[in-house]
Amino acid sequence: MKYLSTFLVIFGLFISVVHAQSYQDISAQEAKMIIYEMPELIILDVSPMYDQGHIPEAVNYFIGDGTLAEALEELDKSKTYLVYCHTDEASIAGAEMMIKSGFNEVYRLQGNFIAWILAGYEIRGGLEDNQLVYWDLTPEQIVTLQQNNPDLVIIDVSPVYNQGHLPGAINYPLGDGSFEEVIPDLDRSLPYLIYCHGDQPAITASLMLNMAGFSRVYRLLGNFQAWVDAGMEVEK
Repeated sequence: MKYLSTFLVIFGLFISVVHAQSYQDISAQEAKMIIYEMPELIILDVSPMYDQGHIPEAVNYFIGDGTLAEALEELDKSKTYLVYCHTDEASIAGAEMMIKSGFNEVYRLQGNFIAWILAGYEIRGGLEDNQLVYWDLTPEQIVTLQQNNPDLVIIDVSPVYNQGHLPGAINYPLGDGSFEEVIPDLDRSLPYLIYCHGDQPAITASLMLNMAGFSRVYRLLGNFQAWVDAGMEVEK
């Protein structure tokens, strides 16, 4: 019995050490909660695509050019960190690098940046601090976005809405001024999906929403034809 007790103590210590030397994977929903509950949390984006889009208040230390490794020498090891990227390989490498460097409180965003986007949370980007940006999504990703965000507002900015449109979409054509007129009346707290039959109108409309202060804006990548080609439901 004495040997068994000793073994259990040693095993418990081993498990504690292993746990202390591991980062923790968390979902986008858990990450959102931690960010809200821990204002002192430091969010690290280790990707080369920070300007294209990132979690609000995240700081960028690209892992691929040695920037992250250099930053770890200066960052406070007593703080709590959330690491993410656009791929598992990079975010895992970043989180493991932090653990090996002596950081004990490290979380990794499971599913990477796209998981945050599909959860419908705010994103920032651009060359200016906290600039609002939209994000391109495939038809399949839009289905997931809508499942996670039943309040998603779908806006068709084309003049041929009656020929076919996404289910539940509302039509505010960009060309006749309808879209511009409705922007002041739209709820900025809701997520919006913009699409058309061509890139330029959809891009223009998405940017207009960003400029008007909308922080949850998405664009259908490939436009309406991509939705049709993916075999998704179409209403007329």
